[in-house]
Amino acid sequence: MASKRLLLAEFVVWVVAVGGAVSAGALVVGYVVGGTLVAAKYAVFLVGVALFGVGSLGIQPAPSYKEQKRVTLESDRQTRFEARLQRVPPLRNERIPFDQRIDRNAKIFAASLVVLGVSLVMEFGLGIRP
Repeated sequence: MASKRLLLAEFVVWVVAVGGAVSAGALVVGYVVGGTLVAAKYAVFLVGVALFGVGSLGIQPAPSYKEQKRVTLESDRQTRFEARLQRVPPLRNERIPFDQRIDRNAKIFAASLVVLGVSLVMEFGLGIRP
């Protein structure tokens, strides 16, 4: 069984990597399509809301009358992206078995909060407003 510290480190690395990559991607697409930083901020916000919706549905428990959840992003094996994240410094020398890691649905939900936080910083921290 992996330690809680190691599980938390893997969770934080995953959430920051996905949140950062999604924010950067939405920022670039929003700027290219809209031509302004305001459009880019809107794109980041909309992607954050979409991830929030998927993540919040994913973390809900399965209904009592069903065996499966309605929405889930779980699978029985890791993606190539997740395998690469296992080589990042806090996780480099420690391997966490895939079945012991924190649920991918919870990670998506947390990553959505990072993306929405980026949108918030763009609006209130950097003053990017319509």
